[in-house]
This record gives sequence, structure tokens and C-alpha cells, in this order.
Amino acid sequence: MIGSSSFGTTRHPVHRAVSIARNAAMGVVVASAMVACTRAAPRQPLPPMKPQPVASMQALARAPIPLPASGTVQIDGRAHGPTFTVEVATTERERNQGLMYRLVLGTGKGMVFFMPRDYDWAFYMRNTRIPLDIIFIDATWRVVGVAANVPPMTETLRSVGAPSRYVLELDAHEAKRHGIQAGTTLRFQPMSRAP
Repeated sequence: MIGSSSFGTTRHPVHRAVSIARNAAMGVVVASAMVACTRAAPRQPLPPMKPQPVASMQALARAPIPLPASGTVQIDGRAHGPTFTVEVATTERERNQGLMYRLVLGTGKGMVFFMPRDYDWAFYMRNTRIPLDIIFIDATWRVVGVAANVPPMTETLRSVGAPSRYVLELDAHEAKRHGIQAGTTLRFQPMSRAP
């Protein structure tokens, strides 16, 4: 499972394919370096460096923007509805770690997992010491299902049978307390990183 609960990457062929691709790329780099070392060339002075062109504004606009380290999630459709302060797990390492080993999460706090694609993700509670509500959310921030009051330190995979892009983990019973269920719309607001 991911995050507090970790997601099962070993069950997903995409992750294995990425690992294989990374290993293959590493092999190509190493092989190229070995070939370069075996070719002896006479020493010549290096040519003067030429200034490189600056990337166009369009290319810069297309460049990926780093995702925030924290943010807030608010329940839409309610005046002054509850807001949760959340940590954001965006990398594979952060998603695998999640909320493992934490002894407390805290009221009004949680973690959001930004998943790499839409999929029927499954989470487990390995090394997770606090019971959680695991809320699965689609790309429009609409809840597609909730695994409620998931017991700690278990490896049973939890999923909701529907594709999700984001997963929100809160203390157990928070989803019921705030009426979060399939069809509920949430709103995520990133918080600026500290300078």
C-alpha cells in the first residue's frame, strides 16, 4: 500500500517495468562508459565553450512543477466546512513510507498520496501503528470509496473496486464524523514550501 498504509508495488506490472527500464538504462550507461575508457585518443586541448541557447518560454511552461510538500483538503459544498492539513506523498519512496511507524496522526491532519496514474489501488497497513480511514479519490477530487477504520499492523490489501488518482488517509472514524463517502467532493489546496 502507499503512505501510511503502503501500496503493493510488487503486484503492479508498471512498477516492475519501470525498474527493468531503469536497470536497462543503467546498463547502457555503464557499457558506454566502459567503451569510452577503452578508446585511447591523443590528448588535445578542449575547444572554448560556446554559450548554450536559453530554453524557450514554451518549453519552460511545459516543464513539470514540483508538487507541494503539504497542503489542505476541504470538504466542498459546506460553508466553513472542515479542513484537514495534509502531508503530500508524491514520490515512490514517500508513497511506500506513508504513515508507517507514526504513533499519532492528530485531529484535522492527514496524508494525501499523489498516485502515478488512475488505477484501482490497494493499500495495506504494514508497520502502520494507528487505525486509519483510507479515502480513494478520482482525478476530479470526487471520493470513489472509503476503507473505514482499517486496523493497524495488518497486511490485508484494502481497495474499493474503482480507479483512483489520489488517496487520503485520516485518523479512523474521521470520514464518518464528517460525512465523507462515495460521491463526496473534496478540494485540495497546496501550501507553499518554506523558503
